[in-house]
Amino acid sequence: MSAVPAEIAGIGSTQQKLRVSPGFDPLKAAVGPQEYFVLSRIDGLQTLRDVLLTTGLPVERAISIVQRLRAIGALLIPGETAAPAPKTEGSGVGPPLGHAAVAGKGTGATPAVRAVPPTAPVTGPSGLRRSANHQPAHEASELDPEHDLTLPGATTSELAALREDNALDDAIRRRILAMARLADGRDPWALLGLASGADARQLKRAYFRLSKEIHPDRYFGQQLGSFAHRLPTVFEAMSRAYARLTSPDRPRATPQAGKAEQPQTPQEYAAELFDRACALEVSGDHLDAMKLFAAAVRVDSQPRYLRRAASCALAAGQPKSAVEYAKKAHSLAPNDPSSARLLAAAFRSAGKLSDAEEVLVMAMALKSENDILTSELRNDLAEVRRLLAQ
Repeated sequence: MSAVPAEIAGIGSTQQKLRVSPGFDPLKAAVGPQEYFVLSRIDGLQTLRDVLLTTGLPVERAISIVQRLRAIGALLIPGETAAPAPKTEGSGVGPPLGHAAVAGKGTGATPAVRAVPPTAPVTGPSGLRRSANHQPAHEASELDPEHDLTLPGATTSELAALREDNALDDAIRRRILAMARLADGRDPWALLGLASGADARQLKRAYFRLSKEIHPDRYFGQQLGSFAHRLPTVFEAMSRAYARLTSPDRPRATPQAGKAEQPQTPQEYAAELFDRACALEVSGDHLDAMKLFAAAVRVDSQPRYLRRAASCALAAGQPKSAVEYAKKAHSLAPNDPSSARLLAAAFRSAGKLSDAEEVLVMAMALKSENDILTSELRNDLAEVRRLLAQ
């Protein structure tokens, strides 16, 4: 299916603007990475059709994710004040779509985990050796601390880097140096620590794991020595490799491609930072997510990025940062009641109840066709005034 249908079973018209249920907890619902990716794009402002088209996923895949999110109580359709009760086991709702389960053929087939033979040792063009392992398919060949990672034929510069007095441990240094050998794009698979032909799930797992480990913002303010220059280079090369291997608009690259990719645009880089921040946020790692949100908005200060950063800051117990992000988002979209409501929540968290009241009063005066949002603003205002009266 390449076109978005006019209606979706269980949801209705794709011209509706869905909202995330205020009481929905992605962690308790065990939402997978792709599901959260789609969930993060549902903001009550875009139509469902626009959401499906902007996820970058095949339309059928995106629709199945939205249907499951609806089934587990994550989404509200216009006119609803509460999500329907989540469906229980046996109702046809499968496991989180980010998990390694593959449905069998036919109706009602039981999901089955694919069996993949153990991966053989891989030697990249750089001479980097990765030992074989006997893990399940979703972990095969990924670079992790348990793998044998050496630097055969280390150069004088590499040896000097390993002896530096800096904040990085030996395993991280070796990983960065090994990846730097492949930063020219000759072998994007090896750069991600994977055998050629790894599937999309393996690619995503390797990318997120390495991103969390070697993102420059993780070591902000620390003494890194020569790695202060190597880290950004390796991280950007890894991001380009991931984009190259997962792009739906061009063939999958092979180690023989022989041509390095062009650098990402700032907007593409910011989008990747934002997506990874969302994944960290849903996993409960709010502080690391905050670092990536901060990096994303420094590159591209979209209202959507700023709103998500503000929400994460609230969850992380950082009201000052939440106020700063929410103020910027509101200044870029002053007629958006949702942005105003978020700013009021940030003010309230920071103990600035009078400011929260002022913002909510102004938001109530804005034109909105969303009766649910108007009701929520009214309830928020009543609560703030109750607190002010104490």
